[in-house]
Amino acid sequence: MAVIAKKTTRAALKKIVAKKIAPKSQGSRGTSAASNTRKVYLASLGAATRMQSEAVKAYDRLSLEAQRISDMTTEAASALAKKANAYVREGKKVQTETVSAAEAKARDAAREVAAFAKKQENSFKANVERTLATTMASAKEGVAQLEHVFETRVAKTLNTFGIPSSADVRELQTRMTDLQKALNQLNKRSVRI
Repeated sequence: MAVIAKKTTRAALKKIVAKKIAPKSQGSRGTSAASNTRKVYLASLGAATRMQSEAVKAYDRLSLEAQRISDMTTEAASALAKKANAYVREGKKVQTETVSAAEAKARDAAREVAAFAKKQENSFKANVERTLATTMASAKEGVAQLEHVFETRVAKTLNTFGIPSSADVRELQTRMTDLQKALNQLNKRSVRI
Protein backbone atom coordinates (compact mmCIF):
# COMPACT_ATOMS: atom_id res chain seq x y z
CA MET A 1 0.00 0.00 0.00
CA ALA A 2 2.84 2.34 0.82
CA VAL A 3 4.44 1.67 -2.61
CA ILE A 4 1.24 2.60 -4.48
CA ALA A 5 0.94 5.84 -2.49
CA LYS A 6 4.61 6.58 -3.22
CA LYS A 7 4.18 6.17 -7.03
CA THR A 8 1.00 8.21 -7.09
CA THR A 9 2.57 11.05 -5.13
CA ARG A 10 5.69 11.23 -7.37
CA ALA A 11 3.61 11.36 -10.52
CA ALA A 12 1.36 14.05 -9.09
CA LEU A 13 4.38 16.11 -7.95
CA LYS A 14 6.02 15.91 -11.39
CA LYS A 15 2.84 17.16 -13.06
CA ILE A 16 2.57 20.05 -10.64
CA VAL A 17 6.22 21.01 -11.15
CA ALA A 18 5.90 20.78 -14.92
CA LYS A 19 2.92 23.17 -14.94
CA LYS A 20 4.44 25.67 -12.55
CA ILE A 21 7.86 25.76 -14.05
CA ALA A 22 7.03 25.43 -17.73
CA PRO A 23 9.42 27.71 -19.66
CA LYS A 24 7.83 30.84 -20.94
CA SER A 25 9.22 32.84 -23.74
CA GLN A 26 10.61 35.81 -21.84
CA GLY A 27 14.01 36.39 -23.18
CA SER A 28 17.36 35.21 -21.98
CA ARG A 29 17.12 36.69 -18.59
CA GLY A 30 13.80 35.06 -17.99
CA THR A 31 15.15 31.76 -19.22
CA SER A 32 18.02 31.73 -16.83
CA ALA A 33 15.77 32.68 -13.90
CA ALA A 34 13.27 30.10 -15.01
CA SER A 35 16.05 27.62 -15.36
CA ASN A 36 17.28 28.39 -11.88
CA THR A 37 13.76 28.26 -10.49
CA ARG A 38 13.23 25.02 -12.28
CA LYS A 39 16.42 23.61 -10.78
CA VAL A 40 15.39 24.74 -7.31
CA TYR A 41 11.96 23.28 -7.84
CA LEU A 42 13.42 20.02 -9.06
CA ALA A 43 15.83 19.97 -6.15
CA SER A 44 12.99 20.56 -3.73
CA LEU A 45 10.99 17.88 -5.55
CA GLY A 46 13.92 15.49 -5.18
CA ALA A 47 14.22 16.40 -1.51
CA ALA A 48 10.48 15.94 -1.05
CA THR A 49 10.65 12.61 -2.86
CA ARG A 50 13.58 11.56 -0.73
CA MET A 51 11.72 12.70 2.42
CA GLN A 52 8.66 10.85 1.25
CA SER A 53 10.78 7.77 0.60
CA GLU A 54 12.33 8.08 4.07
CA ALA A 55 8.86 8.58 5.57
CA VAL A 56 7.61 5.46 3.77
CA LYS A 57 10.63 3.51 5.01
CA ALA A 58 10.05 4.81 8.54
CA TYR A 59 6.36 3.91 8.23
CA ASP A 60 7.30 0.43 7.00
CA ARG A 61 9.73 0.02 9.91
CA LEU A 62 7.05 1.24 12.33
CA SER A 63 4.50 -1.14 10.75
CA LEU A 64 6.93 -4.04 11.07
CA GLU A 65 7.71 -3.06 14.65
CA ALA A 66 3.99 -2.71 15.43
CA GLN A 67 3.38 -6.13 13.87
CA ARG A 68 6.26 -7.59 15.85
CA ILE A 69 4.86 -6.05 19.07
CA SER A 70 1.39 -7.33 18.16
CA ASP A 71 2.81 -10.81 17.56
CA MET A 72 4.71 -10.64 20.85
CA THR A 73 1.55 -9.48 22.63
CA THR A 74 -0.43 -12.31 21.06
CA GLU A 75 2.27 -14.81 22.05
CA ALA A 76 2.39 -13.36 25.57
CA ALA A 77 -1.40 -13.51 25.83
CA SER A 78 -1.35 -17.10 24.59
CA ALA A 79 1.40 -18.04 27.04
CA LEU A 80 -0.47 -16.27 29.82
CA ALA A 81 -3.66 -18.13 28.91
CA LYS A 82 -1.77 -21.43 28.93
CA LYS A 83 -0.28 -20.63 32.33
CA ALA A 84 -3.69 -19.54 33.63
CA ASN A 85 -5.18 -22.83 32.40
CA ALA A 86 -2.33 -24.71 34.05
CA TYR A 87 -2.98 -22.84 37.30
CA VAL A 88 -6.68 -23.60 37.03
CA ARG A 89 -5.94 -27.30 36.50
CA GLU A 90 -3.50 -27.23 39.41
CA GLY A 91 -6.09 -25.47 41.57
CA LYS A 92 -8.74 -28.05 40.69
CA LYS A 93 -6.29 -30.84 41.45
CA VAL A 94 -5.43 -29.30 44.83
CA GLN A 95 -9.13 -28.77 45.53
CA THR A 96 -9.91 -32.40 44.65
CA GLU A 97 -7.07 -33.65 46.84
CA THR A 98 -8.16 -31.40 49.69
CA VAL A 99 -11.77 -32.54 49.42
CA SER A 100 -10.66 -36.19 49.31
CA ALA A 101 -8.43 -35.71 52.35
CA ALA A 102 -11.21 -33.91 54.23
CA GLU A 103 -13.68 -36.66 53.38
CA ALA A 104 -11.21 -39.32 54.53
CA LYS A 105 -10.67 -37.42 57.79
CA ALA A 106 -14.44 -37.09 58.23
CA ARG A 107 -14.92 -40.84 57.65
CA ASP A 108 -12.16 -41.62 60.17
CA ALA A 109 -13.69 -39.23 62.68
CA ALA A 110 -17.14 -40.77 62.11
CA ARG A 111 -15.69 -44.25 62.68
CA GLU A 112 -13.97 -43.09 65.86
CA VAL A 113 -17.15 -41.43 67.10
CA ALA A 114 -19.17 -44.57 66.30
CA ALA A 115 -16.63 -46.77 68.11
CA PHE A 116 -16.59 -44.41 71.08
CA ALA A 117 -20.41 -44.32 71.13
CA LYS A 118 -20.56 -48.14 70.98
CA LYS A 119 -18.03 -48.40 73.80
CA GLN A 120 -19.99 -45.86 75.87
CA GLU A 121 -23.23 -47.72 75.10
CA ASN A 122 -21.73 -51.02 76.25
CA SER A 123 -20.33 -49.38 79.36
CA PHE A 124 -23.70 -47.74 80.06
CA LYS A 125 -25.52 -51.07 79.59
CA ALA A 126 -23.10 -52.79 81.95
CA ASN A 127 -23.57 -50.04 84.55
CA VAL A 128 -27.36 -50.20 84.19
CA GLU A 129 -27.37 -54.00 84.46
CA ARG A 130 -25.11 -53.85 87.53
CA THR A 131 -27.28 -51.17 89.08
CA LEU A 132 -30.45 -53.16 88.30
CA ALA A 133 -28.96 -56.34 89.75
CA THR A 134 -27.90 -54.51 92.91
CA THR A 135 -31.29 -52.80 93.17
CA MET A 136 -33.15 -56.10 92.65
CA ALA A 137 -31.01 -57.85 95.22
CA SER A 138 -31.66 -55.02 97.66
CA ALA A 139 -35.36 -55.10 96.84
CA LYS A 140 -35.54 -58.90 97.34
CA GLU A 141 -33.73 -58.56 100.61
CA GLY A 142 -36.07 -55.76 101.63
CA VAL A 143 -39.11 -57.82 100.61
CA ALA A 144 -37.77 -60.83 102.55
CA GLN A 145 -37.27 -58.69 105.63
CA LEU A 146 -40.72 -57.19 105.16
CA GLU A 147 -42.24 -60.67 104.84
CA HIS A 148 -40.45 -61.81 107.99
CA VAL A 149 -41.66 -58.72 109.90
CA PHE A 150 -45.18 -59.24 108.52
CA GLU A 151 -45.21 -62.95 109.42
CA THR A 152 -43.89 -62.19 112.90
CA ARG A 153 -46.56 -59.57 113.53
CA VAL A 154 -49.31 -61.70 112.04
CA ALA A 155 -48.17 -64.62 114.22
CA LYS A 156 -48.20 -62.43 117.32
CA THR A 157 -51.65 -61.15 116.42
CA LEU A 158 -52.97 -64.67 115.77
CA ASN A 159 -51.30 -65.91 118.94
CA THR A 160 -53.05 -63.12 120.83
CA PHE A 161 -56.40 -64.45 119.61
CA GLY A 162 -55.36 -68.07 120.29
CA ILE A 163 -54.92 -69.04 116.66
CA PRO A 164 -51.81 -71.13 116.04
CA SER A 165 -49.08 -69.76 113.81
CA SER A 166 -47.83 -71.48 110.69
CA ALA A 167 -44.84 -72.72 112.68
CA ASP A 168 -47.23 -74.19 115.25
CA VAL A 169 -49.23 -75.85 112.46
CA ARG A 170 -46.05 -77.27 110.91
CA GLU A 171 -44.94 -78.58 114.27
CA LEU A 172 -48.37 -80.08 114.73
CA GLN A 173 -48.21 -81.70 111.32
CA THR A 174 -44.80 -83.17 112.15
CA ARG A 175 -46.14 -84.57 115.41
CA MET A 176 -49.15 -86.02 113.63
CA THR A 177 -46.88 -87.68 111.12
CA ASP A 178 -44.79 -89.12 113.94
CA LEU A 179 -47.91 -90.32 115.76
CA GLN A 180 -49.25 -91.92 112.59
CA LYS A 181 -45.99 -93.82 112.17
CA ALA A 182 -46.10 -94.93 115.78
CA LEU A 183 -49.71 -96.05 115.38
CA ASN A 184 -48.91 -97.98 112.24
CA GLN A 185 -46.11 -99.78 114.05
CA LEU A 186 -48.40 -100.67 116.91
CA ASN A 187 -50.96 -102.02 114.52
CA LYS A 188 -48.35 -104.19 112.86
CA ARG A 189 -47.28 -105.65 116.19
CA SER A 190 -50.75 -106.39 117.28
CA VAL A 191 -51.44 -108.18 114.01
CA ARG A 192 -48.45 -110.45 114.61
CA ILE A 193 -49.43 -111.48 117.99
